[in-house]
Amino acid sequence: MLRRGWKLGFGFCLLFGLAVTSSHGQESAEPTTWYVVRHADRDGSQDALTPAGVARSERLAELMQILRVTDIYSTDTERTRNTALPTATRVSLPVNLYGDLNPSWFDQMKNKHVGDVVLLVGHSNTVDKLVEGLGGKGDFSVADDEYDNLFVVSTEGVSARAIRVKFGKKTGH
Repeated sequence: MLRRGWKLGFGFCLLFGLAVTSSHGQESAEPTTWYVVRHADRDGSQDALTPAGVARSERLAELMQILRVTDIYSTDTERTRNTALPTATRVSLPVNLYGDLNPSWFDQMKNKHVGDVVLLVGHSNTVDKLVEGLGGKGDFSVADDEYDNLFVVSTEGVSARAIRVKFGKKTGH
């Protein structure tokens, strides 16, 4: 239990530290924090979550409540909506649906959510596009058997920082 608590506390320090970091010496907009996750664990090609996926979604909801999420977005599949739903229920917010990830969508999202804390739920083949579209630089790919990644992107004006942290039970390689 102590080990789990230490990791969780360290993770919060990383997340909080990234969220409040600002650029010194320049005027900038209020920072926005984006949390990007792949949908929780599913059984093969089924659209429904497994029991482990339901537990991961509940864990995500706990984290998002602590991190004070202000908006929630999901693609229109059962597995992504059900990953976002526990958070939405816990913080009394709707799950907004999104579709195409094109440059104008990212511009609209960045302009709409200045200073907000936003959860975006996607898929193994879209989380990297989400992080990169928000300004993150690096390798944000996710393997087909990975469900435990939480990407944190902090944007402020035109600058962005992104990190990958793990949450819940370890999956993948």
